Amino acid sequence: MDHVLIRRLEHLTGSSSSPRLAYAVEIRDRKGPAHKAGAFDRDVVHVQLHGGLFVARAIVRICWIGEYSRSDEIRRRTEGSPIHDVEEFWQGRPRVGYAAVAELVQELWLPAPFWAGPRTYGYEWVVLDDEAKRKSWLDEKEPPRGGEGLKSAFESWLAAR
Repeated sequence: MDHVLIRRLEHLTGSSSSPRLAYAVEIRDRKGPAHKAGAFDRDVVHVQLHGGLFVARAIVRICWIGEYSRSDEIRRRTEGSPIHDVEEFWQGRPRVGYAAVAELVQELWLPAPFWAGPRTYGYEWVVLDDEAKRKSWLDEKEPPRGGEGLKSAFESWLAAR
């Protein structure tokens, strides 16, 4: 199964040669797509920047799904990875709720980032559990109005690494 992980540009980590996301994380006050469907060994994770630009891909190694009573329990699961230290990523998370944390391997930047996907409505993880959803999320589209700003910001971010 394929998944889309949606991250803000300021939450990306890695170098110009490869991403270092290390984990896909979904934290919600109610059960979200990843919590309901799961993620399994060898599933593909497509990384989309908030705004619609797909920039990376990775493979799931293992995934934990469960309820939590303190958000720092979820953050501890990412200890030792760069996302653990990105304070802004963890701010404003529900104190209690449902989460999925998948370890990612074989991470790579896409040689040609592309625009795709519908509006996210605040999701940070989407499960592409059927062909229609896969097509809706992964078929290339024209950039949205103002999208070139995101693409150039990503290119600048990457060049600075």
